[in-house]
Amino acid sequence: MKKQLLSILALLSIPTVHANEVNLQALQACTFVENDFNRLLCYDNTMAGKSLSKPATTKTLTPPTNSAAPNVGAPTAVANEQIVKTKNDDFGLEHKEVAKENDNEISAVVSNVKEAPYGELIINLDNGQQWRQIGSDNLRINQNDTVIIKRGMFNSFLLKKAGQNHSIRVKRTN
Repeated sequence: MKKQLLSILALLSIPTVHANEVNLQALQACTFVENDFNRLLCYDNTMAGKSLSKPATTKTLTPPTNSAAPNVGAPTAVANEQIVKTKNDDFGLEHKEVAKENDNEISAVVSNVKEAPYGELIINLDNGQQWRQIGSDNLRINQNDTVIIKRGMFNSFLLKKAGQNHSIRVKRTN
C-alpha cells in the first residue's frame, strides 16, 4: 500500500515540477520588460497561466527611417527637435494611454490661470497643456510665470514656480 501511494505521489508531482520550472522561466522573462505597467501585466498573465506573448506596447520609440538611401544634406537637428516635441506632448498622460519614454520634468510658461468651483487652480501652459490642482495647498501663480512640473511618486506630478521650493500636486486634464 505504501509503495503504491509513493508511486502515485511521485507521478503527481512531476507535472507540477515541470509547470513550476516553466512558470519560473516565464517570470524571469518578465523581468526584461522595461515598462512598469507592461511588466506587471506580464507577471499577472504568467501567474494566471495565460500564454506569454510579447505585448505590442513594449515597443521603444525610434525615429522613422526610410528604406531609401539617406539624404546627406538633411538637417538632423530639426529631426531631433521634432522627436523631443512629441515626447513632451505626452508628458502626464501615461495613465490615459500607453506609457512612453518621457523626461522627469518639463518647464513652461503659464498662459492662463483659472480657479475651479472648490478653489483648485486650472493652469493652461504655453505648450497647450492644461493641468488641474489636486488638494488644497496654496501657490500664487500668475500669467507669464515660468513653472516646472516634475514627476512624483506613483504617477503624480508636482508643479512649482521657477526659483521657488514650494509646490502643489497637479494632474493633467487634456
